[in-house]
Amino acid sequence: MNYVQLASVHMKCISNCMIKTLTNQKFLVTDNRSSINNWRKDKYTKFLVTIALRLGIALDDNGSDIDLNFSGNFSEHNGYHESDNYIGTLIINNEHTIENVKICTRKDSSRIETLWPIHNNDNKNEQAKNNSTSDFIEYYINGERLFTINDIATYYHPVFLEKPGLEPIALEKEVCARKEEALRRLYAKKTSELTSENKSLKDAFDSQIRQNTEENNTMLEKEVTSLIQPAEYGKTVTSRPKKILKNVTLEPMSTQKRGEVEGVVLHFDDGTTLSNNWSNGPDRKKIIDKLIGREVVTDVWGSYSDSKWFANVYLK
Repeated sequence: MNYVQLASVHMKCISNCMIKTLTNQKFLVTDNRSSINNWRKDKYTKFLVTIALRLGIALDDNGSDIDLNFSGNFSEHNGYHESDNYIGTLIINNEHTIENVKICTRKDSSRIETLWPIHNNDNKNEQAKNNSTSDFIEYYINGERLFTINDIATYYHPVFLEKPGLEPIALEKEVCARKEEALRRLYAKKTSELTSENKSLKDAFDSQIRQNTEENNTMLEKEVTSLIQPAEYGKTVTSRPKKILKNVTLEPMSTQKRGEVEGVVLHFDDGTTLSNNWSNGPDRKKIIDKLIGREVVTDVWGSYSDSKWFANVYLK
């Protein structure tokens, strides 16, 4: 075989490798939760949440197999993940057909890893590709089901389509804000129609709003309370007056016994900041993030300065 023939064979191989087509390729996602002890290996819940968030389809979380049938063309190879991506049509459980879906596969395209919708905007496509559902999966598994798969598909999916680059905390805030705004609009519409004869309806809406607010505050207080640590025996507790929390950041801090750690820094509306270098800074920040925009009180123990450090944060 001469050089020209070798080159021809090589180009033919490249052509064949680049033009791949999957036709009615089946992927079966089974419930593996009884055989794992780490939620990060929970592929079944990962696909329940991912399909709800990214495609807006709520599948029942009942342990039934998730049947995915895909037909489409090769898009690109990801050398970092050693995966092949395809764009095409996805049929879920023989009921839901979604066009323009990109899937990520491995093992000669016999195993599906994840999926996301194709947007008509390159920037959104890049954001959707890089968006992670891991925080939603962890929250769904470990958060006492504070939201359901149907909630994710109904409320979170529309926001994801508009703003696929939002981090989970920001996405949750956006959804909460839209729910509250929708309730206010409904309240305003209904109250504008009220007369003296149906004042009871206004009272019912007032009661519902109070109940929703109380329930949200109760859930938030439960999470914040889980962070509270009692002062060490004999140490004086100093509390600061309530202030509005504007932001929460993670910053490197040096400690005598643990070396450098990621500490939590609180930023208030008056320009002041307070720091905490305890363990599990990132986990503490996730909860304290939800207090942004609210009035909070902090305390500190012993001889530590209450203008520099904080021990606990309380919702006021």
